[in-house]
This record gives sequence, structure tokens and C-alpha cells, in this order.
Amino acid sequence: MKQIPDLTACRALFAGWVFAYHVNLQAHFDPLLGPLGGVVRSGAMGVDGFFILSGMILAYAHPDLGPTLQRAGAFWVKRLVRIYPLHLLMITLMAAMLGSAWMVGLQPREPGRFGPDELLSHLLLVQAWGFSDRWAWNYPSWSISAEWAGYLVFPLLLPLLRPARGAMLAGLIAACLAALGAAQLYAISAGLSLTYDGGLLRFFPEFIAGVLALRWTQAPRWPLPGHVVAWTGGAIVLGGALVHSELVTVAGLFLALAGMMRTNLQGRPGLLGRIPGMVWLGEISYAYYMSFALIETLQATLWRGLGLDPAGHKLLYGLGMTVPTLVLAALAWALVERPAMRAHAAWRRRRHAGVSVAPVLQGSPQEQ
Repeated sequence: MKQIPDLTACRALFAGWVFAYHVNLQAHFDPLLGPLGGVVRSGAMGVDGFFILSGMILAYAHPDLGPTLQRAGAFWVKRLVRIYPLHLLMITLMAAMLGSAWMVGLQPREPGRFGPDELLSHLLLVQAWGFSDRWAWNYPSWSISAEWAGYLVFPLLLPLLRPARGAMLAGLIAACLAALGAAQLYAISAGLSLTYDGGLLRFFPEFIAGVLALRWTQAPRWPLPGHVVAWTGGAIVLGGALVHSELVTVAGLFLALAGMMRTNLQGRPGLLGRIPGMVWLGEISYAYYMSFALIETLQATLWRGLGLDPAGHKLLYGLGMTVPTLVLAALAWALVERPAMRAHAAWRRRRHAGVSVAPVLQGSPQEQ
């Protein structure tokens, strides 16, 4: 599939938004930003952007995917190769780091988070399915667990959503938003910040909305150009984040991503993807998102051991989080994530070539 630069750049924005949120939990730098501090405090919503984008991109990349075992199996293998090697790497690095810290007398604040039961749920990618009761191990991977659930049902889900048009499409999109509202009521105090505790209730309405967003972008006519819808959605995201309205923010994310996809389908140039470095940051965004918990755990252990408060050294803490995370993410992307995807693509090509030449090697009925 040809890369869509603006949507790849959005991945960088979403990962950076989540990262800023986590840095702020310790450094408390949001008051320095004045009214824009609300955007940082809403940074957990970057995950919601990933969920919508995932549904839209998968529907775009696999328009004819159906529930046959062969095609579904190939899809599942491809997705697992995409997410699991990096996931396993981060768990391994986390275990090595914790073991090293223990040997020098440093322990995590909650050792139970790193027990064997939590390790098993993470290795099986089911920690967001109700099999965990805390943030554990590489805790951002709860969203990858939710994504894996979406991948498993996607070959069944897509044929059901493919016919959606007109009033049916609008009704389904509204139903997704209503389902998110119900999830928000279910969580009460947590709002939509559902992770291990109800993460699938947050994930599936947004993932399905992403699939439906693609159907909407493929409509023959739009009342407004795609880039206008994208910018309008971006303004709604900003407004929703400032007032901490999660449903408004999700609606804005939906419009922004759909508008960018519409612009791409119309063959018009985007904007975000032309900003230097944004596409590369988008390409390593999964590695960045999966790396920051390791650095955050290390930083928390070191700062606690030194008796220092990150809030009193905001810039130092921010740099101590940002630079190592970027370095680790770039290395993980270059040495693990990208090679795994290339190896899988090469295997697929060899397998396809073998299938293609098989009739020639065996002899066709006419030749026999």
C-alpha cells in the first residue's frame, strides 16, 4: 500500500501527544503553557486517534478482505509480525532493566506489577481483555492488546460494514459515538481513559468508526473539500482537548482523519506530511510509543533513588525522557520492527513465487 504522508504524520502527533501527557504526570509543566495546558492534560486521547486511524487504514489497505481462513490467516500473520517483535523486545528490555536494578538494590514502586501472571497476559496480548487489574510491564501495550482483538475480528467485521452507505452509514457512525458515551458512563470517574479495565469498550467503537470513516471518504460527493473538513476536525480536537470533552475530541479526530483521507483519495497534496521529519517520526511512532514506558520506569527509579522531584527540574526531566526514548525508538525501529516486516514481505514473495511456478513444474493437464 502506498504511504499516505499526512496520515503517517498523524501517527507522530498521536504518539507525541501521549508522550507529553506522561511526562507531565511527573514534571507538571502544563501550567507553564497557560490555556494550552489543557491539551497536554488530554494527551491520553492520542490513543483514540490511533484506534480510529487503525480501522480506517486497515479498511483502505484490505478492501476485499473476507472471512475465508486462508485470507484471514495471512492477514493475522502480517499484523502479528507488525506488532509482536517490538512488543516482545520491550518486555525483554524491561525484564533486563528490572533485574539490573534489583541487583544494585533498586526496586520498582509496585513489584507486583511485574509478576508472572501479568507477564503471561502481556505475552499473550490479552491484558486489555479483562485479564489484568493494573498497569503492568510495558503498560502502553494495553492498546496493542486491544488492537490485536480488533485484528482478530476484522476479517469478519469488514464484510458487514462494507455495504454501509447513506443513512445506514450515518446511523452506524452515530451508534459508535453513542457506544463511546455509554463506555464513558460505565467508567464514571475515568471517562474514556479505559485501559486494562474496559479497554475494549473504548477501542471497538473507535476502530469501527475508522472503518466507517473510509466508507464515508469514498462517497461520490462531499459538501466541503477534504482539507476543509480536516482543518475543521483539527480545530474541534483542539477545542475538545482544551475543555477536556472526550467525546468532542473523538468527533474531531474522526473528522480530521477522514478529511485527510478524502484529500488523499482526491489526489490533492496534504500539509502535515510535507513538514520536514514528520513522516519519519510517523514511521517510528509505534516504536516510540512502545519505548517510553521503559524510559519512564527507569527515570522514576533513578529520580526516586536520588531523592529528586521531577517537578522541580522540569527541563532536565523532560530531556531525560525525550532523548533516550527517541534513541531507543529509532534503534528498535531500525533493528527489529523494520527488519521483521521486510523478512515477512520477502517470505510472502518467495511463497507467492513458489505457488506461481508450481503448475509449470508439475506439468499442466494439457501437457500431460
